[in-house]
Amino acid sequence: MRPLSYYLSFLQSALAEKKEQLKRLKSCEAELDGLQNELNQNQKLAKDPELTSKTWKGTLSNQFEEVREALSFSYKHISHNQLNSVLTSIENKIEEIKAEIQSLESNIAAETARIEREKREEREERAE
Repeated sequence: MRPLSYYLSFLQSALAEKKEQLKRLKSCEAELDGLQNELNQNQKLAKDPELTSKTWKGTLSNQFEEVREALSFSYKHISHNQLNSVLTSIENKIEEIKAEIQSLESNIAAETARIEREKREEREERAE
């Protein structure tokens, strides 16, 4: 391998790594988005079955309702606060990696052009 292509190999390796990171992040984002939707759909199950004073009443009924309210709050907190925060972080990282990929692709194009120019100049010198 010629010394001219070491840097190009490094750039191509870095590009492949960034593309793999992007792929994994997008997969993770899709999975978390699906889990968030599932949590949102299942949140209502914390209140089922509905209990009225005719179906159940008393101290145990009140304690049970408190547990259900806490469970419902936890569903909302996880789905809306925690998962939204994580998804936003992932989206930001995806955009960051996309910018890095674009920069690497630009550097690869410039390095390829430089190598081709040097090869052409070398051929021209030999031809003289």
